Amino acid sequence: MKTDKPEPSSRTDTSSASDVSLIRYTEPSVPCTDSKEQAMSRTGSMEVLDNKELRVILVGKTGGGKSALGNSLLGGRHFDSSIVAHSVSSRCQYGSRNLQNGKRLVVIDTPGLFDTRETNAVIAKELIRCIALASPGPHAFLYVMPIGRFSREELITVGYVKALFGEHVMQFVTLVFTGKDQLDYHEITLEEYIKGSPPQLQSLFDTCDRRVAIIDNHSPESKEEDVNEILRLVEQTILSNGGKHYTSDVFQSSEKVYQITTSEAALNKHGKRMDSLEMRELFRKEVADDDGVLVTLAKDITKVGTVISQTVASAWLKVTDWL
Repeated sequence: MKTDKPEPSSRTDTSSASDVSLIRYTEPSVPCTDSKEQAMSRTGSMEVLDNKELRVILVGKTGGGKSALGNSLLGGRHFDSSIVAHSVSSRCQYGSRNLQNGKRLVVIDTPGLFDTRETNAVIAKELIRCIALASPGPHAFLYVMPIGRFSREELITVGYVKALFGEHVMQFVTLVFTGKDQLDYHEITLEEYIKGSPPQLQSLFDTCDRRVAIIDNHSPESKEEDVNEILRLVEQTILSNGGKHYTSDVFQSSEKVYQITTSEAALNKHGKRMDSLEMRELFRKEVADDDGVLVTLAKDITKVGTVISQTVASAWLKVTDWL
């Protein structure tokens, strides 16, 4: 794989479209139904977008190193990261940068989805935000966990990921361990670590088609190599899934809303038509920064509010049963 060195990036760099809003709050809700021709057009536009973007969602229990990994992938400090065992922020966030292969890497951090202190209402809102930020769907989920004892809490969190996103989500998951320096200190390879791990972790490893990586987020010397290996595994995930990104009913509904809101091509402040990446960036910025957009999305996506709430409640019920 071609080496992808971190390049300057920004979550809020939308200078070419800063005066445009894609979500119009005063308009009535639009039914998410379309014709066969519209569906085919939407599929074609998503294929074009998939050739330009690499979308990744970070998942895993609170305090596992998701935000630190996101910063390493993006080559800068985009997400709040802390060593404390609770989320610095509950809001799902995103960052992006250009890769040397010409694609745009988009990373979605999900601190609030796995924080046991949060209410179902907050988690439901952040799940909607996560889905919209990753629309039309992520190419990979990176399940992040620290090197150490594989706890029952980790097993519960894996079940929660399945409950939120669907059982087939594991086809798109790569395991990423943080704390590579600990293995180096004990002179243990990642393969040896997994081989000596509990059956539950080995089973998870097999479920993910043995896609696993490790990173030292604090070592400039090894971080670039570690990031390139993770990106290689993401590309491998895409190939193993036939070149397709992950999708589900709620991701498809979210994408329909996006297509409807951008059906009349927006113009930037210079009066020029924005390309697909510019429009996606503007949409994501609105989703990330404005809770009002989430309300609009929840209303416009058919039954998404009910589906999301039921999904979150059901997932937490399963967690409660396991505790």
